[in-house]
Amino acid sequence: MQQPHRHTTPPGSETLRACLIGAAVGDALGLPYEGLSARRVRRWLRDPLRHRFVFGRGMVSDDTDHHVFVAQALLVARGDVDRFRCELTRRLRLWLLCLPAGIGSATLRGLLRAWLGLRRSGVRSAGNGPSMRSALLGCVFADDPHLLRVHVAASTSITHLDARALAGALAIAGIAARLASGAWPQRPPAGELAALLREVGDDPAWQDSVALLQRCCDEAQPAQALCAALGPQAGVGGYVLHSVPFAIAAWYQGFGDYAATLEICVRAGGDVDTNAAMAGALAGMVVGVDGIPREWREGLCDWPHGLPCLETLARDLAAPASARVAGFPPSLLPRNLLFLGIVLMHGLRRLLPPY
Repeated sequence: MQQPHRHTTPPGSETLRACLIGAAVGDALGLPYEGLSARRVRRWLRDPLRHRFVFGRGMVSDDTDHHVFVAQALLVARGDVDRFRCELTRRLRLWLLCLPAGIGSATLRGLLRAWLGLRRSGVRSAGNGPSMRSALLGCVFADDPHLLRVHVAASTSITHLDARALAGALAIAGIAARLASGAWPQRPPAGELAALLREVGDDPAWQDSVALLQRCCDEAQPAQALCAALGPQAGVGGYVLHSVPFAIAAWYQGFGDYAATLEICVRAGGDVDTNAAMAGALAGMVVGVDGIPREWREGLCDWPHGLPCLETLARDLAAPASARVAGFPPSLLPRNLLFLGIVLMHGLRRLLPPY
């Protein structure tokens, strides 16, 4: 059924820049440590955190690709949620043909089902795929909770149908909306944060996760307290009830300090690039683009979804009436083949000490 066409006031380009660039820098900084345990990260990360994916530079992964596609779909749809879903699905289907490295199992299965023309292409999975692309939706629809929710639900359903996956995506989007609206210029009380998170879903497991996160946010180091409560594991993985609460705890603990937030995410190990991208988007919105270390921004060297692309998307989303939406870039295929080669080199490096 066609959703009513409603209009929102576009957020300022600086807020959008901070969200997109904050997520991309977090993605790139976390990528070299993807899949490592917290113990092994400690052995590898003996000097200050910096880009080290390829010759001291950073590249982005699927987290940033998805944010770019969400932005482009928003520009095409102009508030029409059905058109948004169709356009985002189209771009994700084409993206799959470009052989992206590290694609999640649920996202892969969902996009294969989308290629078969299934309207309900999502699969039953509580992964964090929808959450990694939802901060921008919260930023864009900060003044309209209804449009925020239906767009997040549409984005989620393309790949994931589990209620927990939707709750996690709504949680990231909801926090981004509060930050974009200026409601949280200072770190909110733990109870106020938990109240927002309880509203996004009534799944019992999600509610338990919110209760645990609230208790941890009352500690001096919320992220470390959450990791300890989750028990022994090889880092914070992609399960949404671990990944999203952890990213929120890292943002909460490092509130007002982008570098500290990213350091927390990287040192925890696990699904580092996604956790750092989610926390980085929120942290970026707190500190602004200038609060993201300059060497981290300038060290991001990628194409076609590098800094120039993100800057253009932020400008276009702030003034959508004059925007020209880019088509899908075929250059993603050769770029992804190069990226895959670099990933394989990192895999071989991990066979060597330190363990």
